[in-house]
Amino acid sequence: MVIRQGDKGDDVKVLQRGLNKIGQMLLIDGDFGSGTGEAVGAVRETLKIPGLSTEADDALQQALTNIADPFPPLTAAGVTFIARQEITDARTYRTQYKTPAVPPAPSGVTIGIGYDCRFPTLAQFRADWGDLLSPDALAQLEAVLGKQGTPELKAQVAGVTVSLEAAMRVFVNRNLPDFLSQTRSIYPQVDNLSPARRTALVSLVYNRGTDLDGDSRKEMQAIRDLLSSNRLDDIPAQFESMTRLWDPATAPGLIARRRAEAVLWKSDFAALILD
Repeated sequence: MVIRQGDKGDDVKVLQRGLNKIGQMLLIDGDFGSGTGEAVGAVRETLKIPGLSTEADDALQQALTNIADPFPPLTAAGVTFIARQEITDARTYRTQYKTPAVPPAPSGVTIGIGYDCRFPTLAQFRADWGDLLSPDALAQLEAVLGKQGTPELKAQVAGVTVSLEAAMRVFVNRNLPDFLSQTRSIYPQVDNLSPARRTALVSLVYNRGTDLDGDSRKEMQAIRDLLSSNRLDDIPAQFESMTRLWDPATAPGLIARRRAEAVLWKSDFAALILD
């Protein structure tokens, strides 16, 4: 059976779930529109399966069926959730995030999906990116390791391009395992939660870190205590309460992220059209 651009329904949802296993960050809406078409084209190129980007033939569908879940602790839906919170979608990555950025201090030069070059050692960086970037790109980025980002440092690496496929590989193989470990360090009950709730906590730590000190962290402290006392249904209110920290005019994305994490905790992936 061939699924074509313009098709709608459950078969398209199955296709979209398969495409998300290799990092296409689609909403599972059952609508084969332009975003799904772009994902099909990108996946054909990645998997070296010839064919039209406007259709998914049996060969492509079977290849997607055979691909394992990229990160079982969160599932492909969880990987998609956090990646979308970081970079919105595949199209946005390819137009806005494929070159290095410098987020606000104290971050360093950042590449891929939130990979901050301020923190890895040279050995870690080479292990993460050595087989994904050209020798010239590696050399340029190695020169900014361990340094706080500045416009001058960004200019030094302006010619570097990181493909979405490379970014997703490091995101899944390096970033997410690291942040799951960090999440476990303050919320040791994380492994006993459903994948959706586990994703909500990892997303929080991915965005805010593990610091629990001070008034700005009181909700994160409260989540720790609620997990310890198994009062799981009270946790979404803490995600919502955290929105007090940001001005809707200047940080609407952070407010939306906390609210999405609350929805994820209460209603699972399906509520956000991710599964």
